[in-house]
Amino acid sequence: MKQLNTLDRVIVGAAAIAFITLFLPWYGVTIGETSVSGSGGFAGSAGALLLTAAGVLVLFRRTGGSLLSGRNAGPSALVAGLAAVGLVLVIVRWATLPSYHASGVDFSYSVGPSYGLYLALVAGVVETAAALLALRDAGEQRPWDEPAPEPEE
Repeated sequence: MKQLNTLDRVIVGAAAIAFITLFLPWYGVTIGETSVSGSGGFAGSAGALLLTAAGVLVLFRRTGGSLLSGRNAGPSALVAGLAAVGLVLVIVRWATLPSYHASGVDFSYSVGPSYGLYLALVAGVVETAAALLALRDAGEQRPWDEPAPEPEE
């Protein structure tokens, strides 16, 4: 872990939190005293897994592993891209969840997002921000920069 700088630790920590959210309720229904919860569905689970994969790639790279990169983007761009796509999927899941609330004298119900989704959302925002800062500081080729020149033979 000494190979990890501060941004790497933030990315790996947020990835660990995103992985933990896979086992937490993302959606809940409460009717009176009875409560039922559910998972993140495909978009939420895929988003949390992409956030986790980005953290695993950072950990792999910093502990001596080698990531192949293209001519127009380096490994930091891959990590930032995975984190950003994961965050977008979590946001899509959040935006597509219905939310209803009602209460009366003898009856009340509530349907909507649960704490697992909110935790995944915060982890995704933190991880994506840290990955983008790491990409900026890496000094490697980024996808939107001018393409690298072809190597001459």
